[in-house]
Amino acid sequence: MQKYSQLKAKDVRKRAITLELNKTLYDVRNAMLRYNISRVVIAKNDKPLGIITEKDIARFLYRAPANRRIDEIRAEEVMSRNLITVDEQNELNICAQLMLDNGISSLPVIDGKGDLKGIITKSDLVGAYAKNYAGRNKVDDYMTRHVFTVAPDETTHMVLAIMANNNVSRVVVIRGKKPIGIITGRDLLPMSALFGPDTQQIINEIFTSRKASLIIPSGISAVFLARDIMKHDPITIAKDSDLADAAQIMVRNRISGVPVIDSNGDLTGIVTKTDVVKAIANIQ
Repeated sequence: MQKYSQLKAKDVRKRAITLELNKTLYDVRNAMLRYNISRVVIAKNDKPLGIITEKDIARFLYRAPANRRIDEIRAEEVMSRNLITVDEQNELNICAQLMLDNGISSLPVIDGKGDLKGIITKSDLVGAYAKNYAGRNKVDDYMTRHVFTVAPDETTHMVLAIMANNNVSRVVVIRGKKPIGIITGRDLLPMSALFGPDTQQIINEIFTSRKASLIIPSGISAVFLARDIMKHDPITIAKDSDLADAAQIMVRNRISGVPVIDSNGDLTGIVTKTDVVKAIANIQ
């Protein structure tokens, strides 16, 4: 049996982009755009104090009164304070399990003194799996077998409801049993925050409050269909393929899920970044 080296957090970590507490949401926005990232660590004297993600920003702006400019909102008002970190000497399976247990997509990496040394994201773990663990697992071993699907003529209102009610961030569009498209939360709304722990609460607020008109144009459920917004001809993978190949597809195409097909080309599951993280958590 082939042996696989157990990587550590220090082997995978990337540079963490940091800002201080006194910076504003405008500064956070600019940093995310400049470095093409989706999270910023708030730190002081090399000690991580919190983190701000795209989801944190979307949630804050949706719920906050629209009476301040973003350069008037301090970073500390928006950041998540219950920061979960990992020591740079921790093995990668520990990092993966921490993400799964806490439902998070990134971990600031610290040294023995508590100083910030970098950050590990779910994408970093997927990239590490693709590079280091080829031949260990098949897609069929870890793929999600229950896939939420819609027909191409289903309304976007229904697609959103499926995502919200089932706490998922993508649905596959099928014709017969063949995948012909995929829709993610970003395709539907400029609010990736909808797909977090409080998804249903925000969804209910949207559809029952006057803010709905700011997010969903009048009559959208009658006008826009799944086929209008789906990504056509999605990349697929066979269920007997190497899980490392699926991980590589996600990294190369900057996507978070790949529909899985059988020998007839019929949809049989979906493999996501989270599924790959589960595989890493099981590495001993």
